[in-house]
Amino acid sequence: MERRERLRDIAIGLGCVGLAFFVLLIWIPADVDTGMVDVWRRNVRIGDAMLPSFAAAGVLFAGVGVMVRALLGQPGTPIRPVWPAFGLAVAVILAATILLFLYTGPLLTALFQDAETTYREIRHLAPWKYAGVVAGGTFLVFAMICLVTREIRPRNLAIALVSTLVMAAVYDLPFDGLLLPPNGDY
Repeated sequence: MERRERLRDIAIGLGCVGLAFFVLLIWIPADVDTGMVDVWRRNVRIGDAMLPSFAAAGVLFAGVGVMVRALLGQPGTPIRPVWPAFGLAVAVILAATILLFLYTGPLLTALFQDAETTYREIRHLAPWKYAGVVAGGTFLVFAMICLVTREIRPRNLAIALVSTLVMAAVYDLPFDGLLLPPNGDY
């Protein structure tokens, strides 16, 4: 690894670490009313700080990883210009993901429930409450992995499905009153 590339990666890593600490120590406490978990009248809910804290922790770990790789002299990811076709592909993937998030649950309800049952009535029950988030999240992760690696593999689909199920479980199982997206919109 060239000295210039190492310095660039160290600078990127330091920038990520600095941004993460800024978000965790300054922005979240100044902007958010509740902590990671909010307990109100013995009702445990996700606090306003949970998602930005998880995101900042991810940026922090990524920044440390980039710095460690650079300090050890291991090759980093080359920085290449983003092609317009890549940006268009990402836009199409995001649009399809939003459609899957919004319409998978109502479509499955229309197909597998009696005509009188609406999605709004059963959106809080399994498996209906997981339909949109699992379909949309799995598609998003799978499509992005395939786009970046330029190969479609069953392993990518397995990674996408497991990561989406874990994310849904982390956000849904500990909290009774939480509706996974987009169920709160119906």
